Amino acid sequence: MNETDIYREWAPPGPWRAAVACCWEQHVGSARTQRVLPDGHADLLFPGSGEIQIVGLHDRVDLVPLPAGTRITGIRLRPAAVAEAFRFPASSLRNQTLAAQDVIGARAARALRDPKRRDAWLRSIQPDPRAELAIRGLAARPVAEVADSLQMSDRHLRRLLLEHAGLSPKALQRIVRFQKFVRAGDAGATLADAAALAGYADQPHLTREARALAGLTPARLIAERRPA
Repeated sequence: MNETDIYREWAPPGPWRAAVACCWEQHVGSARTQRVLPDGHADLLFPGSGEIQIVGLHDRVDLVPLPAGTRITGIRLRPAAVAEAFRFPASSLRNQTLAAQDVIGARAARALRDPKRRDAWLRSIQPDPRAELAIRGLAARPVAEVADSLQMSDRHLRRLLLEHAGLSPKALQRIVRFQKFVRAGDAGATLADAAALAGYADQPHLTREARALAGLTPARLIAERRPA
């Protein structure tokens, strides 16, 4: 990052935490293209100038041009909260960045600029409890086992998560595994150690996933993310 760039995250207020994973802000000093990796969350973006945007869950990399001077504040939503937050099929938001007014209407989008109304809205969001349980379970257990624990078929589980989060169970698992690899690499682990910590069976599997989810080989991705 350029020395004038700023990115920081902070915990949301307690009453928001059922729906919100974190809040964040970014200030961009020099124009660049940002590689945004799938992270299993949606975002509500408040640019310093311009319209509020909604970013759905992604299962592919997004290359976002950021002009010099860009300022954005964001609210990162938990995956099980997406459909409940926007009253919109989460699968229709997959890999999309849309103007908030096109999803929730102009009046509701304007209301989000009022801190008091935004606070009331975020407090009101109640994620689907079955989707929450499923998403937590998928981080460590096979799809069939998670479906069985919820007393539903694999197909029913898929429909549930597409409706509420926008991604299939397998896609969510791929993202969780890849994010483990990225975090390990960011922490300084070697490529081999990061792959092992994330649970990749072999190098070709990791390479395929890195190209699909990041658009780079694993080595190039880790090198790009580390400070010069």
